[in-house]
Formats: sequence, C-alpha cells, structure tokens
Amino acid sequence: MARVLSTAGLLFCFLLLKLSEGGEIFEIFGEISSNKINHEVPESGAKPPDLTIIADNYSGFLPQGQSKGSAEKSCGCQNLILSSLGETKHSQPNSLGIYKYYQLWQGQPAYYGPGGSWLYSLAGGGWLVGPQLGSPTGFIHNTDRSPLCPYEIPGGWMYFNAHAGLWYVDTTLVLRCIS
Repeated sequence: MARVLSTAGLLFCFLLLKLSEGGEIFEIFGEISSNKINHEVPESGAKPPDLTIIADNYSGFLPQGQSKGSAEKSCGCQNLILSSLGETKHSQPNSLGIYKYYQLWQGQPAYYGPGGSWLYSLAGGGWLVGPQLGSPTGFIHNTDRSPLCPYEIPGGWMYFNAHAGLWYVDTTLVLRCIS
C-alpha cells in the first residue's frame, strides 16, 4: 500500500508492506523524500541554554581532572558531516550537511557549512551551529564543555524547534569527521 503526501514543498512517500512468513507478520516502513527544500519558510534560531552560571564551577560538564584552560585546540579533521535521521532533518534541514574547517575561534576550530551556517565553540561553553561566526543564537547546539573536538562528542546534540520555541535533544543527530 503506498500513499503520497505533499507538505511545504516536500514530497513524502510512505510505504507499508506486510509480509507473511511461517505464520509471523513483519512490518517494514520506508520513507522516500525528494531533495527539494522549501525556501519560503526561513530557519529560525534561538539562544542556546545559558551556561554562564555553571562556567565557574564546571559541574556536570567537564570530566574529573579537566580544566577549562585557554590553550588552543588542534583538531585534525578538516571536513565534518552533520546529519540526523530524527526531527532535526525536518526542523533544521538547512543546517545539515558538510562543514569545512575555517579558522580557530576562541581557541577552538570553527567550521563553515551549508547555507552560510557556522559551527563554533561558545564563550560560556558548548558548541553551536549559527548564522554567523560568534553569533549567540543558533539552530543546533551541544552543551559539552570537555576539551574534545566537536566530532568526538558522543552525543547530546540539540536542535531548535521554531514552532515550539524550544530546544530538543535528537539522539540521531551526529557530527562526524569525514576527512
């Protein structure tokens, strides 16, 4: 059974296929979408959670024995990919894609990416994908304040949902080194 829906310029095709084998029923769900992106509704960004309160005591974010420090970080990866299989691909599709190394920013690497987005470290801690290098507002955020390179952070990436006006964790949202 196939059903085609068109919403906001995107074409989604949902396929439900039931197979019967030996008395057991298996359900397979598939999703096919076009590469068309609706440019009529701009992405919305927001200021990430305020980390300045915890910046002085480092509680909950830095591993034991680590300090914030001011040494510049050298991350060897020049090209990153930011991807999601979850809600981020619907709420912030223009932030997903390839990010290329640009320069050091506040002692950490900064990367530029799709649609003029930037990935950089925040002064209060964490990482942000925002509209301009150093902007306090953005679309995707991670509160991790460890000395890890952004692509080494194991999880905790969040996206901003403009309709709800809130930040949500997307466990499928990942940033990986590709070269």
